[in-house]
Amino acid sequence: MTPHRQGIWLSGLLMLSLVGCTTLFPPEPPAPKPPSQPVAEAPKAPEAPPPAPPKPEGAPPPAEPRKEAPTAQPPPAPAPPAAPAPPAAQPPPTAPTAQRGRFVVLNFDNADIETVIHAASEIVGFNYVLAPDVRGKVTVQTSTRIPQEDVFNVLLAILEVHGFTAVKSDTLYKIIKLEGARERPVPTIIGALPDPGRVGDAIITQIVPIRFASVADLTNLLRPLVSARGSVIPHRETNLLIITDSASNIRRLLEIVKLVDVEVTLEELQVIPVKFADAQELAQILNQIFAPGRVRPGAVPAVLTLPVPGAPPAVPRPPAEAPGPERAPLIVAYRGINVLIVHARKQEMEIIRRLLTQLDVDIYGGRRIFIYFVENAKAKDLAATMNAIYGRGEGAPAAVRPPTPPGAPPVPYTPPPPRPPAAPPAPGGPELGLVEGEVRFIADEVTNSVIVATFPRNWPDIEETLKKLDRMPRQVLIEVLVAEITLTDDMRLGIEWAIRSGRFDVSATPSGTLPARPTFPIPSLTTITGVAQGLNFFTFATKDFFTALNTLASDNKVNILSSPSILTTENKKAVINVSDSVPIVTSQQVPIGGTTPTTPTTTTAVVGTQTIEYKDAGVILTVTPRIGERGTVALDVKQEVNDLGAAEPPTGSRRFIKREAETSVVLVNNQTLALGGLIRNKRTFTRSGIPLLNRIPLLGLLFGSTEEKIEKTELLILITPRVLGTALDAARLTEEMKRITPGIQE
Repeated sequence: MTPHRQGIWLSGLLMLSLVGCTTLFPPEPPAPKPPSQPVAEAPKAPEAPPPAPPKPEGAPPPAEPRKEAPTAQPPPAPAPPAAPAPPAAQPPPTAPTAQRGRFVVLNFDNADIETVIHAASEIVGFNYVLAPDVRGKVTVQTSTRIPQEDVFNVLLAILEVHGFTAVKSDTLYKIIKLEGARERPVPTIIGALPDPGRVGDAIITQIVPIRFASVADLTNLLRPLVSARGSVIPHRETNLLIITDSASNIRRLLEIVKLVDVEVTLEELQVIPVKFADAQELAQILNQIFAPGRVRPGAVPAVLTLPVPGAPPAVPRPPAEAPGPERAPLIVAYRGINVLIVHARKQEMEIIRRLLTQLDVDIYGGRRIFIYFVENAKAKDLAATMNAIYGRGEGAPAAVRPPTPPGAPPVPYTPPPPRPPAAPPAPGGPELGLVEGEVRFIADEVTNSVIVATFPRNWPDIEETLKKLDRMPRQVLIEVLVAEITLTDDMRLGIEWAIRSGRFDVSATPSGTLPARPTFPIPSLTTITGVAQGLNFFTFATKDFFTALNTLASDNKVNILSSPSILTTENKKAVINVSDSVPIVTSQQVPIGGTTPTTPTTTTAVVGTQTIEYKDAGVILTVTPRIGERGTVALDVKQEVNDLGAAEPPTGSRRFIKREAETSVVLVNNQTLALGGLIRNKRTFTRSGIPLLNRIPLLGLLFGSTEEKIEKTELLILITPRVLGTALDAARLTEEMKRITPGIQE
């Protein structure tokens, strides 16, 4: 040991030996008692030198204690006679019996932990083994004198703060790290009661027999309460709990086990959350109320004395346990999550819950701000709906401060005036105010969130309603096929009339190549009434109709104009526009002959001008789907067909032939709606004859002929809605599109 290190050790030991007790020096008063005093004083003389073998200890300390002894400690003089009595009750880590009654002051400033441990061992009188990894600096200071027998508990606290502990092994203690304390032979206690001799932060193992509760349930209950260095192990075969932790924490866990391990036939154990009040204060109040003899089952006190905010809480009266069924309810507060753990009879549990509804209230009584971030819907629509549900006006967007121009002085922003209160509901009408107090919903479109101002007790119900409304919207894929069918003599009144009258022969057809006049089974058609004149609507559920169209296409009687598809959400309008933009002259300025003088020496001619406007000629289809819960799809269909007619004077622009129809129809998923009845006559003239000769005026008629041909065509529109409720439906549709469209690559 170096001289410097020895000096530090000696100075620390000298500070430990500061004695202010009269029990060290009053051997003279006990001297008149020869029978008992020689036996007690004989060990004191030889044992006083061991704590400080160097002689310097005797020089400085005696002066100070002798000055304090006569003035400060006359009462402790009778303590020495009482000291010999307790030695047999403290065998574990306490000081030797001959040294009891002494007082010390600890004062270490950034000293080595080895020095502190060695000094404590000299004072208390225990042997120890120091692990190689026990290193560190310690600062300890006690402002008052402490009994010598409490030095070991102070040492345990010092070791725990620095991550070490003392494990007893036979006649000595092993100073090791806390991480490995559980694997070492720590003291083991058997029973459900804490050992009165085990206090402080020493690591121990307690084997607790469980009588009524399940060890698995108790393990789940106690595991969050065990420290990081502890453990709880259930043994189901013997219904035992093996708990390893500090002695102080095990004492707390045993109190909880005592509450839980009871017969569940007559009593209940519940965890009651506390929203506003402090769980510890509520537990104190309830324990006072339910003290034995205060409250009979079924009775509730009429007046309660509540604690004044800011005042120190009243000291709780510990509920005394009466034997048998008269035992008072046990109420324990856990501040970690602000809950009450209550163990009581069912009738008492109801009384406690009624009391909590009156005690656990918001003493501030004001509204709070809650924010709900919308995931699927629009915040503005959701706020309007919630305001309508809870009896308020439409949701107003969040106020935004107008921007200030650069260089301009800041202008204070004046918020909009408050909205007038909603009118009361009409007599006999439904009341929409579903919660207590005023509730306001404001939509923030920037973050797509709904800001709610309400009382905290209303928020759980409001949040549940918001989550139900904010669900992922279902989508509908609308497939449209626009075809032009050439009508023959059998179908001159339209394809629907041909199917109904049987002229369009349909019956079963085997697989393979189609015959010359194929037949297909077409189910009964459903005509949608209430549409514009000239349009026919009918539906079918099978794909055989498309096969019939393919057959007509093989005879060059069907011309597929377009086949678009559009994906939209329910209750959202989808527009399919299959048309051409045609220029139309809307105004015209006819040129006037001559010139117009612009200056005294020049003239300018007047030029004619025209104003051109483009209009769509074709098919414009607007569909708004609504999805039912049973797989039905309601469609609001609006069809607009614009055809070009002959040129009209004076502008020479072609006129438009417009046909429009609007209706609503309910279909089953994947059912097809056919819109037909738009029949048009196309007249063509064909001249044939001998070349050159048939072009001679008048005489050309003798060398040629003119043929007029009238062709009737019907415009047929097929609409098929397909509901995509899940991501699996979308993936299945994608695979189907890849299969029917070879050009699409992965």
